[in-house]
Amino acid sequence: MSIKKYSVILALVVAFLATGCNKKDSYKPQELEKISQQGRFETLWRAKLPAADKAYGYKLIPAVEDGDLFVAAQNGVVEKRDAKTGQRRWRVNTGVELSAGPGVGDQLLAVGSAEGHVVVLDANTGDEIWRTRLSSEVLAPPVIADSIVLVRLHDGHVHAFDARSGQRRWVFDTTIPNLTLRGNSTPLVWAGRAYIGFDNGKVAAIRLDDGTVIWMRTVVDTNGKTELERIVDIDGDMALVATELYLSSAGDKTLSVATESGNVLWSRDLGSATGVSVSRTHLYLVDMDSVLHALNRNTGADIWQRDGYANRQLTRPAVYGQQLLTGDLEGWLHVFNTADGQSLARKQFGKTAYYGAPVVVGDIIYLYNKDGTLIAARYTPADAGDIR
Repeated sequence: MSIKKYSVILALVVAFLATGCNKKDSYKPQELEKISQQGRFETLWRAKLPAADKAYGYKLIPAVEDGDLFVAAQNGVVEKRDAKTGQRRWRVNTGVELSAGPGVGDQLLAVGSAEGHVVVLDANTGDEIWRTRLSSEVLAPPVIADSIVLVRLHDGHVHAFDARSGQRRWVFDTTIPNLTLRGNSTPLVWAGRAYIGFDNGKVAAIRLDDGTVIWMRTVVDTNGKTELERIVDIDGDMALVATELYLSSAGDKTLSVATESGNVLWSRDLGSATGVSVSRTHLYLVDMDSVLHALNRNTGADIWQRDGYANRQLTRPAVYGQQLLTGDLEGWLHVFNTADGQSLARKQFGKTAYYGAPVVVGDIIYLYNKDGTLIAARYTPADAGDIR
């Protein structure tokens, strides 16, 4: 059985076990409690792209660069729009089923497909620069930095290509389990290094220019008795502040890791499949039960948690001034106070789940539903001074 099939089956099994298989409505999202709406939402512009079909684990996340927004659809369409007005600049069809991207940088754009294709376009014109086909599906957006296109595959391979020519520069490989959750974390590139989390509980720091492994550490143990108990996927986005790398695993671990050595600085028995976000003092995550947590970024100690969203499949939280934003499977955008987790407001944008966390650029929020709804919005809190 292929890795793709294994991961799909496992995602269904985990969801079934986690929600209680003896209840008729075990998958039913928890009803939202009534709240006193504080602040207001404003829709700046709206666009419609082709809807997705069976796109579980796909990360088609809008990318904003120099006032332009780039977005891809599962059916192969890629668009460039004015980030402020939504006016479309160009639209191309890559001819493949897209599953991740776009990654943008160096005046280029890269997307990945469910069949292992990598397509690189000119970000200014939409013209195709090069394409290749690799060994496995691409479930993490490619990263473009320092004239390199970095592609992380679902089978554990990482490929680095010359951004302009498409010539392969180096390949890294690590063995991953047969059973994994569906999805992959996006490589985090900083100061000439790529930090990458894998489905085997390992994290690697790799030199971007030549593929030299600076360090590789097992940060989450795989000591369970069964394959299901040994799930340690690092599938969510990581965060980096100064010399500390923050990450979370589906294997009930959230950690701080030293970027220079890979040594674990602190660890919590609290896991997430969607990743972490950070502010100056806090770390935020949504756990496997859709409970929102705030931790002390320096120690990992609890600050607050907010439940009431079981089976709503909350996205990774995004920091928006003094608020947190997270979406759910029915298209609701939820707003929380970063200080205490209080629910401030919510609004439904679209009718289906989001591809990922809200994309925040300044005071603008970009949202992309799997039904193809693309929205630019703004939230103004009751105390407008909170947005900064």
